[in-house]
Amino acid sequence: MHQPSMPLHVEKHLLSLFHCGCYINTQEIIRMGSSLGIELPFKKRAFLMQTLLLHVKETEQEQAFLALICDLLKNKAQTLQESIAHYPKTALLLQPWLMKIEKTTYLLKREFTLHVKDENA
Repeated sequence: MHQPSMPLHVEKHLLSLFHCGCYINTQEIIRMGSSLGIELPFKKRAFLMQTLLLHVKETEQEQAFLALICDLLKNKAQTLQESIAHYPKTALLLQPWLMKIEKTTYLLKREFTLHVKDENA
C-alpha cells in the first residue's frame, strides 16, 4: 500500500516562501516544537522542520500540529491584510501572497486529513 510522504512534501512546501506565501522563521518552528513537546536546537530551518514533522508523525500529533501551523499562517495573513488596509497600494504586491497562504492552509488541511485516513485504513 502507498505510504504517504507527508513529512517531506509538507516540509518543502512550508520552507518555500514562493509556495507557502510567507516565511516561517527558525524561532517559529522552535516554538511550535515546544508546544508539541520537543525541544529543538537552533539549526537550519530544513533540519528543524524535518525533525518537527517526524516527531509529529511518531507521536501522532498531526491535528495539534495542524492547529498550530494554521494559527501561524492565519496570523501572517492577518498581518498582510493589515498592511493592505493601511497601505492600499501594496494590495497588488501582497494579494498573491495572501492567496498562497490560503492555498497552503488548504493543502495542509487536506494533507493531514488524508494522512490520518491512510493511517486508519
